[in-house]
Amino acid sequence: MNADDSAQLRNQLANNRTLLAYIRTALAFAGLGFAVAKFGLNPKMMHVSGYLGTFMVLIGLLVSSIGFAQHRAVLLKVEPPPGAPAPSRSPHVAAAAGCALVCALLAIYLATNAT
Repeated sequence: MNADDSAQLRNQLANNRTLLAYIRTALAFAGLGFAVAKFGLNPKMMHVSGYLGTFMVLIGLLVSSIGFAQHRAVLLKVEPPPGAPAPSRSPHVAAAAGCALVCALLAIYLATNAT
């Protein structure tokens, strides 16, 4: 393996780590949004905290979608080194789709129970 092959492999691994960071950030937004929506401290502000929590979960959905789109764009530009096996794309799709699905379902739940 020469220096160029090593650099290509490092780029692929960095792209995977970046996608995981996007997913982790999206789940953090969703979790914090749920906590804000469900555990508003002031009873007078329960409606506002419900809307704010739903908004934060939607931000998590947006972050997950942006992260997957960015990952796909880089994946199409960076090719695996010669002789290296092609990376499987299904785990990346499953992780991003699962995160987006969780965020979407949580947003729907919070939006219907925001009273």
